[in-house]
Amino acid sequence: MKSSQTKRELFRVNPVTSGCLVLMIAAGAAQAQTTDKLDTVVVTGIRKGIEEAISVKKNSDSIVEAISAEDIGKLPDSSIAESMARLPGLSAQRVAGRASGINIRGMSPDFSTALLNGREQVSTGDNRGVEFDQYPSELLSGVVVYKTPDGTLIGQGLSGTVDLQTVRPLNFSKRTMAVNLRREKSGVGTEFTGTGDRFNFSYIDQFADRTIGVALGFARLKSNVATARSETYSTDDNFTYNGATIKVNNGFKFFNDDTKQTRDGAMGVFEFKPNKDFHSVVDLYYSKFDKDVVKRGLEIQVADSWKSCCDNLAFQAPSLAPGAVVQDGRLISGTWQNVNPLSRHIWEPRKDELKSVGWNSKLRFDDKWTGVADFSHSSATRVEQIAEMEAGVYDTVLNRPKPETVTISNYNQITAFQYDHGNPAIIRLTDPESWGQNGYNKVFHTDDRINAMRLTAERELEGFFSKVDVGVNVADRKKTKTAAEEFLRLPSGSSSGGALPAETSTITVGGTGFNSISFNPASVYPSAYNLVPNVNGDILQKGWDVKEKTTTAFMKAGIDSEIFGLPLRGNLGLQVINTDQSSTAPAFDGSNSSKFSMVTVGRTYTDVLPSVNLNLDIGNQQSLRMGLARVMARARMDQLSAWQNTSIDAGKWKGSGGNPLLDPFRADALDLSYEKYFGNKGYFSAAAFYKKLKSYIFDFKDTNFDFSNLPDLKGAGLPPSTFIGEYSQPRNGTGGKISGVELAVSVPLNLFTNMLDGFGVVASYANTSSAIKPFGDADTRSLPGLSKRVSTLTAYYEKYGFSARVAQRSRSDFLAEIQGFGGNRDLGKYIKGESIVDVQLGYEFQEGPVKGLSLLLQVNNANNAKYQEYTDPVTKLISKTDIYGKTYLFGANYKF
Repeated sequence: MKSSQTKRELFRVNPVTSGCLVLMIAAGAAQAQTTDKLDTVVVTGIRKGIEEAISVKKNSDSIVEAISAEDIGKLPDSSIAESMARLPGLSAQRVAGRASGINIRGMSPDFSTALLNGREQVSTGDNRGVEFDQYPSELLSGVVVYKTPDGTLIGQGLSGTVDLQTVRPLNFSKRTMAVNLRREKSGVGTEFTGTGDRFNFSYIDQFADRTIGVALGFARLKSNVATARSETYSTDDNFTYNGATIKVNNGFKFFNDDTKQTRDGAMGVFEFKPNKDFHSVVDLYYSKFDKDVVKRGLEIQVADSWKSCCDNLAFQAPSLAPGAVVQDGRLISGTWQNVNPLSRHIWEPRKDELKSVGWNSKLRFDDKWTGVADFSHSSATRVEQIAEMEAGVYDTVLNRPKPETVTISNYNQITAFQYDHGNPAIIRLTDPESWGQNGYNKVFHTDDRINAMRLTAERELEGFFSKVDVGVNVADRKKTKTAAEEFLRLPSGSSSGGALPAETSTITVGGTGFNSISFNPASVYPSAYNLVPNVNGDILQKGWDVKEKTTTAFMKAGIDSEIFGLPLRGNLGLQVINTDQSSTAPAFDGSNSSKFSMVTVGRTYTDVLPSVNLNLDIGNQQSLRMGLARVMARARMDQLSAWQNTSIDAGKWKGSGGNPLLDPFRADALDLSYEKYFGNKGYFSAAAFYKKLKSYIFDFKDTNFDFSNLPDLKGAGLPPSTFIGEYSQPRNGTGGKISGVELAVSVPLNLFTNMLDGFGVVASYANTSSAIKPFGDADTRSLPGLSKRVSTLTAYYEKYGFSARVAQRSRSDFLAEIQGFGGNRDLGKYIKGESIVDVQLGYEFQEGPVKGLSLLLQVNNANNAKYQEYTDPVTKLISKTDIYGKTYLFGANYKF
C-alpha cells in the first residue's frame, strides 16, 4: 500500500468502528464515580462551545442538536454549514469544495426549514432549500436543530428545523469587542493554488443602566479558488462499428475552474429592556455574496449526434479507425476520426443578496399573562448568468473548423490529440461542432420574499401544565423566477473564424497534461457576438411565480410535573395551518413556442399538526425522551409551477407540466431517545426515529389524461378526435416510510483519569433507511441527498491556552441534487461517499499585555478528499472528479 493511502486510512471511520467507539466511551463514562462531583470551573474556547451546546440539548423540551460559538465571532469551523455537518444525523453536500446545503436525517434541504432567530428564511436557490454558506458563521452565536417540533415552532420541516441565532447584547455583562483576521491558501497539494482573506468585527455594548443593548457585526470573505475537473458523458451510448452495435463513452471534459468569491455580511441587534415587564428586540441581517466562476478547458464529443452542416459546409460524421479494441460489447481503446474538440470558456457570474428584519416585543401584563408581538421580513434575490463561448482548431485555407483524430484508452481516458489546443496560432472563435452557434447565454433571476406577523398570549398555570401559549402567525410568501436565453453568433457567420483576444495564453487542463487556450471571457462577451434571443418551451417553463399565504393558529401547553414519582417535563402542541397557494406560469404549444399564454392555478387546504414532547428524568442525570408529531414539507417551488406544455404527436395529445394543486409531504413521526449527561461536560445519547408518510410527491405519467381543460394553443381544426392523452407532472401518492438510528457521545477524557485532562472526544453515527419512491414505482432511485450511513469523529485537546482539534465527517453514496444542463435541477447523478478531515491548532494568550489574543491554524480537507460523481448505481463508474486539495487558514482573533 502506498504511504499516502496509509495516511488516509488513519483518518477513515467506518460505521462499525464509529458505533463501537460511541458505545465503548459511553459505557466507560457511565461507570465513572466522580460524575456528580464535578467542580464548577470557568471554561473558554473549544470546551466552552461544547458545554454550552450540551446545555442547550439537555434543557430543551424537544429533541435537538446544538452548536454554540467558542467565543464571540468564533464558531468552530470556517462555515456554519461545516459546523452543522458534524451534528448527529446531519450531512453536507459540497459545492466548489465548500459545504452548502444541509441534509437532515438523509433528506434533502427541501424537506427542512431554516429560521433566523425563530423566523422563517427565504432561499437564494430555485426552491426552498437554504444555502447555508450565505450566512457567515462569524455573525452567529449558535444553531439549534429541532428534530421534533412543538406547537410554537413556526415553519417546521418534515426532516427537521434549523434555527440560526444571533447574540443578545444584554446577556453580556460588559462591553465586548472582537476582531478576527484569517489568511487562506487553497488547493494545496494540487497543481492549482488560490488565496483568500476573512475578516470580521463584533461590537457588543450596554447603555442606560443596562436597559439598552446593542450588537453590531461585520464579516467579509474573499477567496480565489482554482480546481481541476475531469468528467465523462454517458457511458452507454450506442455506436455502430464493423456492423455491430457497441457501447461507447461519448464525451469527455477536462477543465480548470477558477472561482472568485466575495461575501459581505452584517448583523445588528438593538435590545431594550427598561424593566422586568417589557422586553423588545430588533434584529437586522444582511448578506451579499458575489461569485465569479470561469471554466476553461476542452470538451470532446467523439460521436456527436448533434453534429450537422451549417453555412453550406459538409461535416463528416465521426468514425472509429480500424483496430479498435472492443470487450464485452464496450469500446476500450481506439482512435476516433473527424472529431472537433471544443476549447470552451464558460463564464458564470452570480450575485446573491439576503435581507432579514425582525422586531419582537414582549409585555408582561401581570404575574400570569404575557403578550408577544413579532413582525418580520425576509427577502433574497439572485442573478445568475451562464455564458458559453466556443473556439477550436480552424482551417484558414478552407475557412472552416478543422476535424482531427483523438485517441482513447482504458475506456474513459484520452491519450492523444492530433493538434495542440493550447496554441493560439491555430485556434479561433468558431463553431467546431457545427451547432449553428458560437456560444450560448442564459440569465436567471429569482426573487423570494416572506412578510410575517405573529401574535402570542402566554399564561402561567399551576398543576400538570405549567404554562400555555396560544397565538396566530400570518405569513405571505412570493417567489418568482425568470429565465432568458440567447444564441451567440459571430457577425461573419457561425462557422467562420473570429479572432481570439490579444491576451490569450496557454494552460494545462484537468490534471491531464493537455493544453487549452485561456482568456478573460469579458474580452469577447458580448462585443464579439450578435445576441439572438431564443424562445422555446424548455425555456418558457423555467419562468414562474408561486404565491403562498399561510395562517397558523397554534397552541403549546408546557408540562412540568411528575409521573410515578419521576420528574416529567415537555409540551403538548397543536398547529392548524390554512394554506392558500397559487402559481402563474406560461402554457405553451410544444411544437410552436410562439403560441403561449399565461395561466394562474391554485387551491387552499388546511393541515392539523399535533405534537407531543415528553422528557422523563429517570435519575442519575439520565432521561428518556419521546416525540410524537404530524409533520409536513411543502412541494418544491418548481413542482408548484403552473407551466403547461401541450402538443399533438402522431394524432394524440401529449404534454407535461407542474402542479399547483399539490398537497405537501405529510408524515406521522415518532422519535425516541435515551440520554445520559455528565453535568454539562459530556453526554451519551441513543435515538431512533420513524416517519410514516401519509402523502408524498412523485413524478407521474398519466396515460388517460383529459386535455379538454387545458388551453388549445394549436388552433381550430388541428386537435385529434379525442382529448384523452398522455401527461406527465408531479402528483401526490400515499405510503412510504423513512427510519433510522442515531448514536452520539461527547466526553472530556478526564472523566476517566486526570492524566487525560484537557483531552476530549465527540463522535456520532447515523444509519437511515427509506422506503419512499419519489420518482414513481418503476424508478429505483432513492430520496435525493439520502446517505444511508453518516458518521463524525472529533478529538480535541485544550489546556494552558493551547488547543488542537482533528475532526472527520463521513457519508456514504447518495443521489445528487445539482444544477444540470440548461440550469435545471439534475437528479441523474450520484455522489460517491466521502470522508473529510479538518485540523485546527490554536494558542490563546491568557495574561500579559496581549491577553485576549489568540492565534489559529486550520487545515480543511487535510486528507485531500476528491469530489466524485457517477451515473450508473450498478457499475459506479466515475463520470466526474473534482480535485480541491487542502485549504490552509492562519489567523488571529483579539477580544477586548
